Amino acid sequence: AAPIGIFPTIKEVIARCQVQAALTHNTPAGINAAVAAALMSHYFLYDRGDKADLGRFLERHVPGDWGQPWQGKVGAPGWMSVRAAVTALIQSRTLSELLQRCIAFRGDVDTVAAIALAAAACSAEITPDLPAQLHRGLEDGPYGYRYIQQLDTELLSLRRKK
Repeated sequence: AAPIGIFPTIKEVIARCQVQAALTHNTPAGINAAVAAALMSHYFLYDRGDKADLGRFLERHVPGDWGQPWQGKVGAPGWMSVRAAVTALIQSRTLSELLQRCIAFRGDVDTVAAIALAAAACSAEITPDLPAQLHRGLEDGPYGYRYIQQLDTELLSLRRKK
């Protein structure tokens, strides 16, 4: 869902994400979680506010308690992962700190980290400090590391400037 946040308006992000999420998470809670995840990247890409206000922003646009801090193990429902990601993002200053916070929740932490790191990569308030060894040795076949970097560059070039 995070790449859908590149669209320039909140209305467009929501509409496109609802279509996307209906294919894989076709329940009201699943769709809302996907929309919230997409709006997280949108929030940072378009400088919609401080990271401390992310939960309140999401609550204005998507049903759910997105600003309520998550505690404990994260289960399979997507809304849990999104709430945990929001909590970790708000409490972190760096990508490494964010990753550690995501892991500390226990449970479906790979989903939490994917959501949180995608949004954090769009935030000027999160310092990118992941160690080089996390990049070394990544698969780099036709759809590997360099391919993903190119997709990232192309996607971010679509962002409309204010």
